[in-house]
Amino acid sequence: MRPNILIIFTDQQNIDSIAAYKHHFSHEAYGCHWVKTPNLDRMVENGYSFLESHSCNPVSSPARSCTFTGRYSTETGLTYNNIGIDKDVPNMGQWFEKYSDYDRVYCGKWHAGGKWNYPDIDGNRKIPGFDTIPVSVWGTGDFNDFQVSGAIRAYIQNHDYDKPFLAIAGLMNPHDICYWTQGLWGKRLVPDQDLFMLGDQLPPLPPNYQFNFEDPEPRSQRNNRTKMEWKNYIYDYLRMIEKLDMDLGRMLEAVDGRRDETLVVLTADHGEGAGRHRREQKWHPFEQSVKVPLVYYMPGKVRKNVFDTENIVSQIHLMPTLCEYAGIPTPPGCLAGSLKSLIETGETEQELDTAIVEFKHIARVVRYQDFKYVKYYEYSGEQDQPFVRRSDGKAEKFTPCVGKERYKESGRMLLFNIREDPWETIDLSKDPDYATKIDELEDVLINRFEMVVQPGYHYDRN
Repeated sequence: MRPNILIIFTDQQNIDSIAAYKHHFSHEAYGCHWVKTPNLDRMVENGYSFLESHSCNPVSSPARSCTFTGRYSTETGLTYNNIGIDKDVPNMGQWFEKYSDYDRVYCGKWHAGGKWNYPDIDGNRKIPGFDTIPVSVWGTGDFNDFQVSGAIRAYIQNHDYDKPFLAIAGLMNPHDICYWTQGLWGKRLVPDQDLFMLGDQLPPLPPNYQFNFEDPEPRSQRNNRTKMEWKNYIYDYLRMIEKLDMDLGRMLEAVDGRRDETLVVLTADHGEGAGRHRREQKWHPFEQSVKVPLVYYMPGKVRKNVFDTENIVSQIHLMPTLCEYAGIPTPPGCLAGSLKSLIETGETEQELDTAIVEFKHIARVVRYQDFKYVKYYEYSGEQDQPFVRRSDGKAEKFTPCVGKERYKESGRMLLFNIREDPWETIDLSKDPDYATKIDELEDVLINRFEMVVQPGYHYDRN
């Protein structure tokens, strides 16, 4: 029996922002200690959580292209915001349209088709392969997420039982925190004031607050923000998580009210800086930006109350998993396998020990077993083409399809032992005792990514 499928996709949600994860994220500075998330908790307690789940690229459009194709952003061609997916790479809706009889509907933020966030029913802004449930194009969670959750709830409640559905709810929150950073008409809030006299209700600063490593992408650094400003920022961010939770609850209520099986998947495009390493938003290779929630929920089928801390996964695992549930083939070129067996039986033949993260145009990240390796490149400023290792395997030069060399290794890197240093406070890259480990991680990057990805080049830049 093929289940219905509901994907709830959030924007800028930290993996530690779910209250049910308190026992795993035990430090008091983690967000789970400062939120009430009854609906997220219900999914977690009755589902399978991956606590080593990674974004493939901590920027909205690239991350979404990976989730909805099962391919890396170098392959989708969508390496920065507000452009479209390579026309030769099918999205989830197109693939299900071709190989299944699933009804396919999308509602909410898409952000992987051009210089717009929300799709239209038809025309240039229609998502190929999906019918669209329209909502306001006003791009905030406060305005749109209630519409999205209400529309998806109604769709689920009224969908007949003749054939299954694939429904995607693209929520915006907690992305609304981005508007906090703009201040009031360009003016900063009172920097040292407990604005609403919250006192002990304000969360503490993270233990890596003072650790600000050199980064070629400094746009998310906020060295001039006071401790009180950060506390207010984090507090407001967590309130947006609670708004998200209420919207999630409406959709879960509809799912639980049906008489058939529906697989619900919760994930996000990337995380949020939340003051860690003095960062806000995304745009950086640290854990708070690249780790994202991933919860599978289908009572009676998916194992319940499982907190998987061993298997390392990323967004490219979603497409193969849903294809197996739908009984259709996985698209060619996907480098990840299905997680269906693991979440239902606890067994898998895959080696789930690696995640590759592309960081815009300037870095790649390898999470392999206990370590994380960040490798930076020199960037010419020409962002149209993705880059891969040359066919001769040389490490010092990288070229796009046109043959013009645009990228080269910079020599800048970071190395963290994530198991022993989860807050990323000790950079081991300059320690000679770890030279062999860097070589090992470099081999993983070359052999599991740079020599096997198939770059995409046919996309719409308009």
